[in-house]
Order: sequence, then structure tokens, then C-alpha cells
Amino acid sequence: MSKYNFQAWLQQKVSDAPEVVLAGKLEYLRVYLTDAMRDLRAKAGLTQAQLAEKLGVQQAAVSKLESALKDHELESVLHYLHILEADLLVAVKRGEDFYQVSDKEEVLLIDVPTSIAQKAEEAGMSLRQYVRAAIENYSAKSNGVREALMKLLESDNPVAVRVRERLRAKSTQQIVDDLEQCLSLPEEEDRIFAVKNVLAGSITGNGNYRNVSDEHHDEIELLNLAEELLEKLAAISVNHKVE
Repeated sequence: MSKYNFQAWLQQKVSDAPEVVLAGKLEYLRVYLTDAMRDLRAKAGLTQAQLAEKLGVQQAAVSKLESALKDHELESVLHYLHILEADLLVAVKRGEDFYQVSDKEEVLLIDVPTSIAQKAEEAGMSLRQYVRAAIENYSAKSNGVREALMKLLESDNPVAVRVRERLRAKSTQQIVDDLEQCLSLPEEEDRIFAVKNVLAGSITGNGNYRNVSDEHHDEIELLNLAEELLEKLAAISVNHKVE
């Protein structure tokens, strides 16, 4: 589908007057929306007349809906898209606040930083392609790390044996789930205390990783084992780094 570079046009310095900015945003929305609608209809193999019959309207109504020069009622646009088995995804952004107001939960709109758009351009990819590739790479790395962690915990490695002895009541799957939460913490010291809490048989979900009671556990032994385990986890993460 051919795209007009209206985004570049909108970024040109024309006027800061609110009515001018609003007119530009409306123009941008009309052009991209109608371009997508026409493309969807063409891919469905339908003429305007055929789609009009499905909508129960005259062909002129479809022609108007597909025109960037006309105003559009939201209900009519949604009906048009619904007939073509398509959804309209909408989000609202103000500063750091970002809200998705469409009901398509399995498809998320995200606020992508400008730096990511630059990286996509450098890679010769569209922003969507770049983000999807990044997600796939992250998932591949995550799955590789998880499998390696499972293998470690089921091995005869001395650290793994000590972990299993402390957490007899938990399955390997449960231990991996708990450790993955620990690894997601940004600060190394927090990760150590979080792993220690896992080894003590407790996890806190409120971000307070250092207040779990050690009444029945040897504090020093737990911390030492936590550090040794984190070293193993760090080695696993490096070995499964996805370029």
C-alpha cells in the first residue's frame, strides 16, 4: 500500500496556531485511514459496488467513506471495517500518559521512543518490522535462558543440588518462575536479596526484597548461595545472548 509522507509534512514549521495544528492532524488521519480502507477492500477482492451491497448502502456512500476530502462518522467507518473483518485500533497520548481505547486486547499499541525509530531506519526496516523482530529475539533469548536454567536445576551441579535441597516442596518449573522474577529486577543488590528470599521459601510482591524474616534460616549461607546461583544465571544469560 503506497503511503503519503504526511508525517514529514506535519513536522514542517508552518504555524503554531491551534486551528492550523488541528487541521494538519485531521488531514493526516483522513489520508491514512482512507488509504488503509481502500487497500483492505482491494485485498478482499471487492469493488465499491460489491462492498456497498454488503453494507446496505449506495456505492456513493462507499466512495465518500474512501475519500480523504470528506468528513467521516466513526460509526460508518467501524461498520465498513467490520464488514472487511478488520478492527480500528485507537490510543490517546498526553505526555507520559498512554491509553489504548480499542477493545482488541491481543493487539497492543505502544508508545515507541524516537531512538527506536532511528534504529529501525538504520536497519532498513519499518518501525513495526523492527519492533516485531526485537520481540521475537527477546522471546528466543528468554526461552533459551529458561531451558538452560531448567537443565541447570535438574543437574548434579553442587549449586543446583543445594537449591533443590532447600526447595524440596517446589517443582523445578516453580523455581524457574520465581528466579525469572528475580532476574527482571534492575538493581544487582535487589536481585541478590530476591533470590535469597526465593531460597528461603518466600517471595515478596511489593518490591520490598530485604524484609523477609530469616528466623529459621542461616542469613550468611542463604546470601552465599544466592550469589553463587546468580553467577550461574549470569553465565547462562551471556551464553544465550541473541544478537
